[in-house]
Amino acid sequence: MQHTLTPEEVGAKIVEWYSCIISASYEQAILLKEEARHAVIHMQTNDKILAYYSLVEFRHNIFIDEFNKKHELGDTFEFVETEVDRYLKYLYYFISGQYEYTQERYRSAIKMFRKAERLLEHVNDDAEESEFYLYIGLVYYRLNQYLLASSYLEQAETIFNRLSYYERALNCKQVLGAIRSELHEFETGDAILKEAFRESTFPRTSALILRTLGLSKLRQKEYEAAKTYFYQALDYEEHRSHQIGMKTRYDLSNTLFKLDQGDEALELFQQAKAEADHYNNKEYKARCLYLDGLYIAKDHALVDQAIKDLYESSLLYEVCELAEEMVELADQRNDDSTSLKFYRIAYKAKINQNKLGADQV
Repeated sequence: MQHTLTPEEVGAKIVEWYSCIISASYEQAILLKEEARHAVIHMQTNDKILAYYSLVEFRHNIFIDEFNKKHELGDTFEFVETEVDRYLKYLYYFISGQYEYTQERYRSAIKMFRKAERLLEHVNDDAEESEFYLYIGLVYYRLNQYLLASSYLEQAETIFNRLSYYERALNCKQVLGAIRSELHEFETGDAILKEAFRESTFPRTSALILRTLGLSKLRQKEYEAAKTYFYQALDYEEHRSHQIGMKTRYDLSNTLFKLDQGDEALELFQQAKAEADHYNNKEYKARCLYLDGLYIAKDHALVDQAIKDLYESSLLYEVCELAEEMVELADQRNDDSTSLKFYRIAYKAKINQNKLGADQV
């Protein structure tokens, strides 16, 4: 049975094809056109990628025609950039950024999006512009650059509302609420999220908002409330059967361990761990390792490895979160040595997460 490809995977293949056109790699462009055509046939439905394919195909045909004419005359082919190419170049960087985002390579994604941003003037469509603001906002959020993330997400939310793209606007609001919660502005963050939930008529988004409320309550150590929100999110089939459902099962397992409801917690943990391995999700594979070390194997070497894995993936907020929890647990045991060790880890991660390095601009 043919594997169905994601739009991001197909977009990456079209990007590779377009790179050959730009570099005038005649034979490689022909080969990659066939690979891209085959990929599109087996892609999940996505109008934007289909439009991108059509534009690159149009540019490919011009390139082949011009290349053949030059070859017949013995002239050297030179790529001449047109207005279509400037828009295609924007799509090249934007779709490359999307792909890097789905692969959890957030620093690489931001490089691509910053290059795309310089070409936004060639995008004459408000919907595309707002989608760009949404994605770059999401990447800055994942890099813990909350001020930049909020600025882009607010722009996206405004445009989505003006265009009556209400679910996309609510997606922006949900992340803005999450940012406030992560900054420990819990009252404001929870109010934003509850308002978004009241406004939502979209099952997938409603479940996502409930999950975000659960995470907020988990940070506030309101474990019963967190448990309720996570269970409510998993009541939605659209959430339960998606990769995000794996994350919620992990967070619910974590919550249940804290409530000393070990049997139920272990069952959910085992399911979440298997799914994290299946999806090869770096963050949640590390989180599962952490939970294993903390509650199941009771082996701090696993905790250390989990935090190391998160650090190597530049998931610094997550490093802070887990290290700070270890500080609290060590303080409860009057274990000053362990407390100091994890305090230093949390402090280093917090300092680094507030740096916007040269590789991100």
